[in-house]
Amino acid sequence: MKITTVTLACLLLVGTTTAQTTQYTASDANNFALEAYKQFAKTDNKNMFFSPISINMAIGITYAGAKGETEKQIASVFNFPENTTKFHKSMGTLQENILEKASEGVEISLTNQLWADQNYKFRCQYLRKAKKCYKAPVKRLDFYSNLDESRISINNWVEKQTHERIKDLLPEGSISKQTKMVITNTIYFKGQWDKQFITEHTQNENFTTISGEQVKTPTMNANTSLRMYQGNSLKLVELPYAGKQFSMLVLLPNEGTPLASIEKELSIKELNHYISLMTESDVRISLPKFKFDASYKLKQTLSEMGMPLAFSNAADFTAMSRKKDLKIDEVFHKAFVEVSEEGTEAAAATAVVIVRKTAIMNNEFRANRPFIFFIRENESGNILFLGRITNPQM
Repeated sequence: MKITTVTLACLLLVGTTTAQTTQYTASDANNFALEAYKQFAKTDNKNMFFSPISINMAIGITYAGAKGETEKQIASVFNFPENTTKFHKSMGTLQENILEKASEGVEISLTNQLWADQNYKFRCQYLRKAKKCYKAPVKRLDFYSNLDESRISINNWVEKQTHERIKDLLPEGSISKQTKMVITNTIYFKGQWDKQFITEHTQNENFTTISGEQVKTPTMNANTSLRMYQGNSLKLVELPYAGKQFSMLVLLPNEGTPLASIEKELSIKELNHYISLMTESDVRISLPKFKFDASYKLKQTLSEMGMPLAFSNAADFTAMSRKKDLKIDEVFHKAFVEVSEEGTEAAAATAVVIVRKTAIMNNEFRANRPFIFFIRENESGNILFLGRITNPQM
């Protein structure tokens, strides 16, 4: 099933509720969200779903360990302010504000955890900051000797935090002997609609895919009062969850307007303008039921967005470790969503895998063919022995 009209709404599921008293505002977070959406949209026409807040939290903890140009690039991509304790405390406040919005009919959790190699020394100040600001305790694992056991431990934790919706976040081979830390974030959301759809009104209806093909899909229907905006190129409707602390926004291009043209031009400023123009209206709404998950490796995406240094041997994470030997190997992200007559269940997890840098050899010398060798006395230069190897096994 191809469902593209609701992805932006789901993407903004949490960000629109963030208190503006924090240093890192919903506007900052949403700018990254939309830019990431556009990057993902370039790759294919498939369904898309991810959690910007999960990625923000995991990279925020990583940012606390960055310095120099690496720090600047991360800040530029994520719209982070100066890398200070005050900022990281504001990220913790943002997290607390979201969790406080839970109510009857809405369940939400947001958790962080550090997984550090038992033999690698990280700065105590960094570990304390992660725990104090992000409520991210550290657990020591033996990444060097127990690669798969460590990976499975992390995956099991993620699965438990997301009510078994996110499984195998770290794929086989994602942990190596060079792995020194994995930074994880999970988010789980389950919300009942403020006005639930009646199951008996759900029926198979045509859905025109992005390629123009028509497919039959179970579609929920209701006549109700909702906040809505209608413009020249699109419609926007708000579906609140129980307690009205969270909502899904569904942005639908008008007939004849390609989704790609909306995606290309849309900005957070424009979206906020459309939201400000929404008014309560009697609406006949039809919305497909859907359920799918999505997986991403974010190294290429984040590099293209402007932070390649963090993934290179030039990375500077000396606020995390006294040695300048760490870099990000990969950022894994998984998300799950199900929309039904009762409401929405969504979960996501992010893992930042940090490894020891491998040495880059500018020159290479591989004696894998016949060669001559000398043994000499260096001060005088006298050759004491001279030989050649044409077959080392002879």
